Amino acid sequence: MSQITFGYSDSEDRVWLASTGGTRFWLTRRLVNGLLRPTCDLLEKTVPGGDVPNALPASQRIAIEHEESLADSPEGLPAIEKNKETRGAGNAPVKPPALVTIVTVQADASRCAWIVTAAAKPARIEVNRLEFHRLLAALYRTAEAAGWGLANLPGWLTGRPRPD
Repeated sequence: MSQITFGYSDSEDRVWLASTGGTRFWLTRRLVNGLLRPTCDLLEKTVPGGDVPNALPASQRIAIEHEESLADSPEGLPAIEKNKETRGAGNAPVKPPALVTIVTVQADASRCAWIVTAAAKPARIEVNRLEFHRLLAALYRTAEAAGWGLANLPGWLTGRPRPD
């Protein structure tokens, strides 16, 4: 299985997305800002459990799902430790990064995907919901560390309540 990592290039003012297979993409500030909120909204709309009698509201179910996704892996390891050996810093990419022009988001009760289009070639990143939450959190943290000042995101992603 390919591992996905994010990083920030201050000289380009872009986030890079790279896979262990050597594929690397550039994500602009504008693209990331326009991607995070719709992704969060779709995850909330598709969060499982709405058919259960007296279920919590979707906003609370998604917050619980997100928190649990970041807490532990299915093997009981903290999420940060999972596949740590595959995240080598400083490895040169096999291909130069391609500028992403479109990202399409898909989600259902069990799987989620980003379809990333760069140079008119779509690449599909599809994982289970647990892993998707981890990807989303990693992208958010990378953009925050870059000082991009992303706004209007749900508290379950940012870790702080939204001002009303």
